[in-house]
Amino acid sequence: MGSIPAGGSENASVAAAPEPLTRAERKRAARVARLERAAARVFARHGYEGANFDLIAAELDLRGASLYYYVSSKEELFLRCLRQSAADVSARLHAIADAEPEPRERLRRLFREQVLIEVRDYPEYVPLFFKARVSVPALQDAVLTLRREHATVFERTAQELGTEPRKARLCLEIAYGTLAYLPDWYDPAGAVGPAQLADELAELLVAPFLPAG
Repeated sequence: MGSIPAGGSENASVAAAPEPLTRAERKRAARVARLERAAARVFARHGYEGANFDLIAAELDLRGASLYYYVSSKEELFLRCLRQSAADVSARLHAIADAEPEPRERLRRLFREQVLIEVRDYPEYVPLFFKARVSVPALQDAVLTLRREHATVFERTAQELGTEPRKARLCLEIAYGTLAYLPDWYDPAGAVGPAQLADELAELLVAPFLPAG
C-alpha cells in the first residue's frame, strides 16, 4: 500500500495502484498460463484419473518433475485450471448481466458470449466443467460449486423473462447440454467462424424462452 498524502483525508479509502509486474514475473505468469492450458487438454483427453505430470509435461516438451516448480500436486493443478478459467468467464458474463437491462437481449448476449468462450477462448477447459469425472471429493465440490455459480446468471435472466419455471428449467438444461458438446464438433477452421456460430446459436437457444407467437 502507498502512503496517504498529507492533508489528503479524502484519499484515505483509495488503495494504491498495484505495482507493475517485473519481467521475470510476466514470464512466469505466461509459463503458468501455458501449463494450465496444457493440463486442461490432458485432463480432457485422459480424465482426471488417467492424467499425470508426465503426460502434461510432454505437451510442453518438459519433464514431469519440472512441474513441481509451479504446483505441488495434480489436484492443485486441476483446481488451478478450474478457477483461472472460471474467474474470467464469470467476469465476462456478469459484465453483460450488469450492462444489459432488457432480459431477452441479455439472455441472447449471455448465450453468445458463452459460445465464444467455449469455441474460441477456452475450448480446452469445457470438459473439465461439463464432462470431467473426478473421484476426489474436494474436486467434485469445486466443480459443482463453479457450475452452480455459472448457471446463476442464466437462471436469473430466465426468471426475469417470465418464462414458466418448469419450462425455463427444461430450456436451460437443453441449452447447457448443447453448449457442453460444442468443442467436440465445432471446427474453427471451417466455413462458419466463431462469431457467426455464436450469433446463430444464441438466437436458437433464446427462442424457447419467449412466448409463442
